[in-house]
Amino acid sequence: MKNIKKLKTEFSRIKAMGFVPNTRPNNKDGGIGNTFEDLLGVEENNRKEADFEGIEIKTQRFLTGSSVSLFSKSPDFPKRANSRLRETYGDARQEEHSGKKILYASVFGDREGEVYSKYKMKLNVNRGTQRIELLIKNLEGKLLETIYWDFSTIKKASHKLDTLFLVFAETKTFDNKKFCHFTKGDLYYKFDFEKFLTEIERGTIQFDIRIGVYNSGKNYGKTHDHGSGFRIKSQYFSKLYTSFEKIE
Repeated sequence: MKNIKKLKTEFSRIKAMGFVPNTRPNNKDGGIGNTFEDLLGVEENNRKEADFEGIEIKTQRFLTGSSVSLFSKSPDFPKRANSRLRETYGDARQEEHSGKKILYASVFGDREGEVYSKYKMKLNVNRGTQRIELLIKNLEGKLLETIYWDFSTIKKASHKLDTLFLVFAETKTFDNKKFCHFTKGDLYYKFDFEKFLTEIERGTIQFDIRIGVYNSGKNYGKTHDHGSGFRIKSQYFSKLYTSFEKIE
């Protein structure tokens, strides 16, 4: 495909540049990814389509074990699910928000995780109802609430992952400036939704809840999603796809 060939050519060009200045040095989470996309000439926006001519771009620091975001999507039920989760199951932990609750938790499909020593949360794939469920229980195991995404919603949100390029970068700091060198990558073909569901059940995919409140402005104190989403460690990406190849 022309877009694959073009991406490989562009990656070779960027790799040959060696260490380049991080174009977003103050962006702790997305600096490397933004830098690579800037070098590709990708315009930044909150797009629902893939980043580069039908190919989704993900980046990660070389030799780091952190999880990579697949996509973000708030639950279908109930309405205003993020506010419901924060207000009902969150905890007041930031003084600057005058007692406003926040909710941060990583939820898996193979085990229940304790949240703020008050609740247990777990992901459940319900093929009967065609839903991914977030089960919330008290510490005694009583089901308190079921939050969910419809399969159709997740399929739509994951559409842009059909072809994905995971790029690895070495990083260094010199004279208080950050630099990165994009050295290699993995190119994945044909995202498989059923495999995605299976990996949720196996616990290799997590849903990170990152719901806080606005720090200032007209929305001060109101619910603010700081990047809740489905994430996976880079070594498991191949389990979501039909095939892949290494690019060096």
